[in-house]
Amino acid sequence: MEPVLRSLNFCDAVVPGSQGKLTCYGLFTDLWADRFPVTYPRFSVLTTWSQGKGFHVQVLKLLNSSKTMQLNQSPEMYFTLNDTTQSTHVQVDVNQVVFPEPGAYVFQVFLDGRLVAEHSLVWRLRETGSS
Repeated sequence: MEPVLRSLNFCDAVVPGSQGKLTCYGLFTDLWADRFPVTYPRFSVLTTWSQGKGFHVQVLKLLNSSKTMQLNQSPEMYFTLNDTTQSTHVQVDVNQVVFPEPGAYVFQVFLDGRLVAEHSLVWRLRETGSS
């Protein structure tokens, strides 16, 4: 039974805690830069899956805003759900990606080779005030 993607979060880091909890530091939806292109050193994408069973493979692809160029692809991430009441988190670290211009970059979520969701990460140009 195919699981359901319950959430996708962008953050600076994910740290395991006690009792199966995770702590996400620096949760964000938009990022700002003084100029482009910009290389972002490291961030994490955390997905949560539930309501499914069995062994599954997740892959994330990062595309430019027009979806004409792939900027990054995660390795295959494996997880197993034993019953439909179980949830699992999958953490993907994204390192040293160059974002060439401001805009909404698209993360495509693939499960078992099939596209199941798209989420945007927006890069904005920081306005510099004139005094």
